[in-house]
This record gives sequence, structure tokens and C-alpha cells, in this order.
Amino acid sequence: MGVLAEYLKTESEALKAEKAKRRALLREWVDSLNGLYDQMQRWLAACDPENLIERVIEQIPGPELAFGNYTVPVLRLTLVDRSIQFEPMARFMAATVRRPGQQTPERVQGGVQLRGLGGRTCYLFRLSDGNWYIQKEFENLRAGGNDVVPLDADRFEAVVRESF
Repeated sequence: MGVLAEYLKTESEALKAEKAKRRALLREWVDSLNGLYDQMQRWLAACDPENLIERVIEQIPGPELAFGNYTVPVLRLTLVDRSIQFEPMARFMAATVRRPGQQTPERVQGGVQLRGLGGRTCYLFRLSDGNWYIQKEFENLRAGGNDVVPLDADRFEAVVRESF
């Protein structure tokens, strides 16, 4: 028996458990993205009853090698000839943010970047409570802060409008 065969035989159970754990984390991450995009589409339906903004969810290759080959959803919004998109950055990120009223930053549990016109960007971060928070790059990061606020319909509408 070769060294690889011996390794696979002795580590079989641990490798299977690790693979299952990664699959569960990936499923949870993609489910959270789909939930975010579903909420965004409900907010859009409320503020755009005439469907002037075209909404498309596309699948793109996931950026994290730790999950192997996988796809993640991207929400693309188009208003006439202007498009923006919400694109996942990663589930595992070396970033910390601070919620309102918190003194200590906490590590994010995933991030999505809004890419808009003119290079304007904002970031959505999922935190340990499972909720999504927003940080506008053009307001917060340049000031050297890492503060975020909860993502809600008003903040979503404002950042979409600013990005178009």
C-alpha cells in the first residue's frame, strides 16, 4: 500500500467528517445569500411596483478554495442602461465590524459587495446573529471606521439609488 492509500485509510473518518462540515457550512452560506436576495426583491417590489428595475439572479463560481468548486448567487439590478450587482466576497473573512452600541468589533460571518456605477461600493456583512448589516465604503471606510448599521428597506433603497 502506498503512502497516499495509507493516509486515506487511516484518516478516512476524520476526512469524511471535515467534508460534511464544509458542505454544511457552504449550504448555510448559500442559503443566507438566497435569503438576503429574497428580502431585497421584496423591498424592490414594494418601492418599484411597475418593475422598472430588472432583477436577475445569476450563478458565478465561488471565490473560496476551502469549499472546492461551487457556485454562489449574484443579484444584478438594471435600470434602463445602468446596472449594479450584489456579489458575494466570501463566507470566511478576516474582517471585523462594530454594531451600533458595541464597543468591541466582531468578526464578520460573510460579506457581499455592491458594485455600482463610478466605482462606488458598499459592503453588506452577516454577523453572528444571522442578520445583515451595511457599511458604505464612501462614507465609513475612508473615515477609518468599521461601524455598520442594520440593513433595512430604507438603507437598501438609499444605497441602490446612490449606486445607479
